[in-house]
Amino acid sequence: MQMNNFHSIPALFLDMCRAKDFPGWFRRVNGSWEEYSGEKLEEMLFFASLAFAKYGVGEGKSLGIIANTSPNWIVADLACEVCHAPTVPLFPNISEEHFQFQCDDSEIAFLAVDNVQCLDPGIRKHLARFRYIICFDDTAKLPINGVYWKSLLKEGEILSKEYGTREWFKYRIDTIKRSHLFSVIYTSGSTGRPKGVELSHRNMLSMVGSLENLIDPKPETDSAMTLLPVAHVFERMVICFYMRKHLKVYFADFPKNAGVIAHEVRPTIGTFVPRILERLAEAIASREYKLSGPKRLLMHRAMLFAKKNVPGHGQLRRTVYDKLVYAKVREALGGRFKWIISGSSALNKTVYRFLVNIGFPIYEGYGLTECSPVISVNVPRANKIGSVGKPLESLEVKIGENHEILAKGMSVFQGYRNMPEMNRAAWTEDGFFRTGDQGYLDKEGFLFLTGRIKEIFKTSTGKYVSPVPIELELVRHPLIEAAMIEANDRKFVSALLFIGYDEAMRVLGKNRRDFNPDEAIHDSEILNAVQSHVDTVNRKLNHWEQIKKWTLVADPLSVEAGLITPTFKLRRGAVEKRFHDQIEKMYIE
Repeated sequence: MQMNNFHSIPALFLDMCRAKDFPGWFRRVNGSWEEYSGEKLEEMLFFASLAFAKYGVGEGKSLGIIANTSPNWIVADLACEVCHAPTVPLFPNISEEHFQFQCDDSEIAFLAVDNVQCLDPGIRKHLARFRYIICFDDTAKLPINGVYWKSLLKEGEILSKEYGTREWFKYRIDTIKRSHLFSVIYTSGSTGRPKGVELSHRNMLSMVGSLENLIDPKPETDSAMTLLPVAHVFERMVICFYMRKHLKVYFADFPKNAGVIAHEVRPTIGTFVPRILERLAEAIASREYKLSGPKRLLMHRAMLFAKKNVPGHGQLRRTVYDKLVYAKVREALGGRFKWIISGSSALNKTVYRFLVNIGFPIYEGYGLTECSPVISVNVPRANKIGSVGKPLESLEVKIGENHEILAKGMSVFQGYRNMPEMNRAAWTEDGFFRTGDQGYLDKEGFLFLTGRIKEIFKTSTGKYVSPVPIELELVRHPLIEAAMIEANDRKFVSALLFIGYDEAMRVLGKNRRDFNPDEAIHDSEILNAVQSHVDTVNRKLNHWEQIKKWTLVADPLSVEAGLITPTFKLRRGAVEKRFHDQIEKMYIE
C-alpha cells in the first residue's frame, strides 16, 4: 500500500496489525519480554477507542500522557485520535506552571499516567481538574477520578459486543482527515512560555513517506529497539516509521539498560540522542582499564586508533583491530546494527569517529519539532562526516539572511497554538519556516550546522561569541560531562563544567561507594587535566572567544533535577539560576 493511500496514523497502525509479515511488538517488564501480536494491538485499539468515546474524549477534550514509552502509550495515543481529538505528550519533570499552562492551552480533559505517585508534587496538586486519570500501572494507588488501563480496556471489550460498534470504529477512522490535528507538542525551552506545535496527520504521514525509501529495514530480517521518550516527536515519528515498515519493535524499560537490551534482542536499527552515544563510547573506552598485560596494551592501541583515525583510512590496521577487538565490542551490543540514527543535537565529532571506526553504522540527522521533525539525514548511500546529511527530497531547504536555515514542505507544521504574533514571525514572505538555526549547504548538497541565531552572545566589549561549538569542543574530554558557556553582556568568556563521574573515578582510582564528587572537583590531578583541555580548546578560538575562567561543578545532571531536557540538552536558564553564585564569582575582580 502506498503512503498516499493512508489518511491517518491510526490507519497506518491498522495496516501494520493486519499485515501477514508483522512479527509483533515486545515490551520489557521486570527483565522479561511481553509480546503484543498484531491481533492483540488491533483489539486494544478497538476497545480503548470505545471506552474513550464513552468517557467523553473528543473534539475540545484532549488526552495528555505522562508515561514511559510502551505499546500502551501508543495505543492510548491512537485511540484518542480515533475519537478525533489530539494527544498532548507531557514530560514527567515539567514544572507546575508549565503543566497548568499546557493543560489549559490544549484543553486537556483526560490524563494518562503510569503511576500518580511518581509525578512531581506540583503536578499532583492539580489532578482533580481532570475528568478521568488513566493509570497504566495496575498496582498503583488510584486517585478518586482514576481508572486502570486494564479496566478501561475491559469496559471497551464489553461495549464491543453491542450492535454497530465495528461500523462505528471503521467510520471514526475513515473520517479522520489528513488536515486534522494529530498532536500538540510543547517545545521544551529553558525559559519563557512553552510553544504548542500543532502537527497534522498530513505532517506525520509526509515525514514517514519521505524516510521510507531512504532507510529500508525488512520485517523478516530486521528489528528495532526504542529507548527514547515517545513524548518527544523524534521517537514518536520513528514509531510511526516502524509501523509503516511492519517492524518488530522492542520497547525498553529504561535507557540505562540499553547495553543489556541490545545484547539480548540483537536489534538492527535504533535511534539515539548524542548523550547516550557519548556514554556508550566512554564505556567502551574504559574497558582497557579492566585488563592487564598484553591484552591491555592491545586494547589501548585499538582504542587510540579508533579515537584518532580518519574513517576510511588505515584499513590494514583497522582490519587487525577489528578481528581482535572491535568485533567483540560490537557482539556485546548484539552485533547486528545496520542503522544507528543520532538526532536531537550535534554529536561530538571525536565520539562519532571513535564509534564509526569500531564499526557502528552511525548516521546523523537534523530537525525540529516544527518539521515533524526531520529536515535532513545521512543515509548509507549519502553519508558525509561532519554534516547532518542531505535535506529530504520532499522539503525545500535554503539558506536565508544571517545564514539561517529555512524549510518548506508538507511535513512542516501548521503553526503554534494560540500564538498569532509568533506565527506571523515564523515564516518568510515566500512561505519558508524560519528554523532559527544557522548553517550552509556544500556543493554536493549536504547540510552543515554552524550555530543558533538566538544563541549568539555579544560580550560587553562588542564581540560576538557562538557558544555551541565551544561547548561541543569542551565535552570532548571524558572528565567533562557537560559544559555551558557564559558571555552575553560579559567582559570575557567563562564556562561552567560538569564533572564526568566515570572518568573522575577512573583517574582517582575510586569506586562508586567511596567516590565523593565534591572532593573530586578540587583534586589537583583532575583540575590540571581540565585546565590542559581548556588550553587546547582555547588555541582553536579567536582571542575574544577564549575561556578566561571556568568552574568545575559536582552536581549530577538529570532530567529530574531540572537541569537538562528529556533529550539531554542543558536548560540554560535553569542552570544559570541554580549556579548564579558560581557564575558571578568568576566575574569578581
